[in-house]
Amino acid sequence: MNNTILVVDDHNGIRRLMCVFLQQEGFSVTEASNGLLALQLVMEEKPSLVLLDLRMPGLGGMETLAKLRELAPETIVVIMSAYYDSIEIKKALEERLFKYFIIKPFDLEEVGILIRGLMNKSEYHNAL
Repeated sequence: MNNTILVVDDHNGIRRLMCVFLQQEGFSVTEASNGLLALQLVMEEKPSLVLLDLRMPGLGGMETLAKLRELAPETIVVIMSAYYDSIEIKKALEERLFKYFIIKPFDLEEVGILIRGLMNKSEYHNAL
């Protein structure tokens, strides 16, 4: 794993906003507009953290999440969604597929605090 963050969202505006913000915060960032591209980038780039939208056409967020867990179980995943009370999210939480969740619309300052904390935790873990 490296210190790259992968932003996965089919909505170009949200994806670009997150990428620009995270780059300004000093992170190395890559992006994917769909689940298939995201899985390819996870295998190639081995990001430390993935910001993953749940509602995407094609391979949706939950399917992407399940496959991501198979490919890279150590990768930190932060789910981004406006649908925080859906059955699929509750099921994924019960199955421990993810721990962190950002509700859309989100506050970039709060997102920055969460991401910095998780990336610092990842760096510490990788140093051991």
